Order: sequence, then C-alpha cells, then structure tokens
Amino acid sequence: MSPPWEDYGWTVADVQALMSTSLHPSILLAFCHGIHTSIFFVALYYIIESTQPIRKRMTLAGIITFLWFANTVILGLQWKYVDHLFIAHGTSLETEFNFDFSGGDIAMLIAIDVLRALSVFVADLILVWRCWVLYGGNLKVIALPGLCVITETLSACMVIVSIVEDINFVGGSQANWTLVYYSMTMATNSMCTILILFRIVRISGLGASLKTYRGIIEILVESAAMYAIIYIALLIAYAYQFYTGVAVFTAEPYPEMISISITGIAPTLIIGRVMAGQSRPNDSWTRPSLPHMGSDVLSSTESLQFAGGPNHSTQTTSASTGHATADIDLEAQAQEIVEETREQDGDEGRAEADALASGKV
Repeated sequence: MSPPWEDYGWTVADVQALMSTSLHPSILLAFCHGIHTSIFFVALYYIIESTQPIRKRMTLAGIITFLWFANTVILGLQWKYVDHLFIAHGTSLETEFNFDFSGGDIAMLIAIDVLRALSVFVADLILVWRCWVLYGGNLKVIALPGLCVITETLSACMVIVSIVEDINFVGGSQANWTLVYYSMTMATNSMCTILILFRIVRISGLGASLKTYRGIIEILVESAAMYAIIYIALLIAYAYQFYTGVAVFTAEPYPEMISISITGIAPTLIIGRVMAGQSRPNDSWTRPSLPHMGSDVLSSTESLQFAGGPNHSTQTTSASTGHATADIDLEAQAQEIVEETREQDGDEGRAEADALASGKV
C-alpha cells in the first residue's frame, strides 16, 4: 500500500518539511514568549510604582495581563498540539501525516484562533486609542482605522466559523477569510503607525527625532512599527502560498508565530513607557509646531527624563510641561529681552547726557 501523501504528489521530503513547520515555529514562539514575559513584568512594575490614579493603573494592568495570559495559553496549546503530533501519533511518518493533514485537534485550533483574535482586537484598540490621544481627541483621524478594526473582527469570526464547519477555502471558490483577516489587521497597523510617525515628526521635527536615542526609541515604540512590519511579512507569506498554490510552504508559520508575541509586546511597550514617565505629556501633542530651535531644546530637555524612574514620574511630567511652555513662549521671551535691552540703552544714554550737562554747568 502506497503512503497517503503520494495521492497528492508529495515526496517524503515534502512531508518531513511539513512536519517541521509544526515543531520549529513552536520553538520560536517559546523564545518570543520569553521576551514578552520579561517586558510584561517590567511594565507591570512601573504600573504598580506609578502615581497615576488607581483606576487607570488597574485598567492598564488588566490589559497587559490579559495579553500576556492569552499568549501563554496559546503557547501551551501549541505545544500540546506538538505533543499530540509527535508523541501520541508519532508511531511513524504516516501516522503523523494523517493526524496533521486531517486538521489535528479541531477544538485546540479553535481555542488558539479565538485567543489570537481577542489579542489582536485588544492590541489594535490600544493603537487606535494612542492615535486618538496624539491627535488631541480628534475622532476623524481614527475613523478609518476604527472601521478596519471592526472589519478584521468580523473576518476573524468568519475564520473561526470556517474551522467549526471544517471548510477548506484554500484553492476553492469560497472567500478566503484568513487572507481578509490578515489584510485588515495589516491595514489597521500600518495606518496607525503612519499616523503616529507623522505626528511625532511634526511635533519634534525629523532631525530632532533621529538625533537622540530617545527620539529613535519614541518612534519605534510609540508607532508600534514592529507590529506593522511583522503583519506585512505574514500577509506576504500567506498570500504567496495561497495564490501560487504551493503545497508545502515552510516560511509562513514563522512570521505567524512571531506575530502572536508581537501582538502582546507592542501594546505592553507603549503602556509601560507611558507609566514609566518616558512618554510626552498628553497636552504636549496638541501644541502648535515649534521652530527648529524649539524642537532642539525640547529634545535635549526630554532626553534627561531617562534619569527619572517611577518615583520621579510626577516631577518628570511637570518638567516636560514646563519646557514645552518655555518653547512655545520662546519668541515672546526673545522680544521682551530685545525691548529690555533697548530700554537699558536708552537709560544709559540719558544718564550720559545728564552727566555732560552737569559738567558744563
């Protein structure tokens, strides 16, 4: 009796490559989750030590805890699937192939997809909220990203329904909801990243933003650039597999596993940076554009905030607000100095004239 993969024109090497896409990406997911765990506990420490209102701290702590817990459960389910594949059904390559190609444990796959969809939904809401804050509460700015979040949520529901009904959309006439889901997620991330980058550059200036380490970190963290980049890579890999009809494509699972951790890491970094007092005050995002000199002064003074820990968050915020106000009034102060100089010159001239007049008398 011929092996079952010969019915699809596959070779033993193809099947072994397919099996590797279950094991190696799972190892990568465990590594990325370790990084996520480290960032999570650091951010949680800053939230606990922060002087912000308790309700705000509890809300933000709940958000990052949910993202970390969801990713932890996903990691556990993923390794449970690997255990079923290589241990419970690892008698031979044929039994492994039959288990994996039949869909494996459907309930486990549904649980993973549900947790992923919830994590992406929460992470995208954090990005949209950050855009809303940076643009001074302008709802028009977040209208399109918000619409993309709604669309991606609906498409995620359709992906889960397709798994429940055990429908294979790849290569068929049905809509590929996974492709729609990845596309909408990528669109949301890219738009929010571009909007945040534009706001940072407009407020600080491109030269000032790239001149210091703080400016570079602000661009990378605030814009969640890693989040957008990994979903662009995931969309390209998945679309390539779907449209070319490649039976065994081993590249797509790797960005997929990285995206699971990045979905939790990106919002956690944003929240941790805000609670650590390293982000700009909210009112500084709504001030008018500064001249080049003002931007340099702001960048130089804000770079000193690295010395402030959670116990100095209130002082850091006050100092940042004071420097921002000083930059806004820079021209007015310069004008006052000029006027005072003129008045002093006038007073000295009058004193000299009086002295000369007294000498003549």
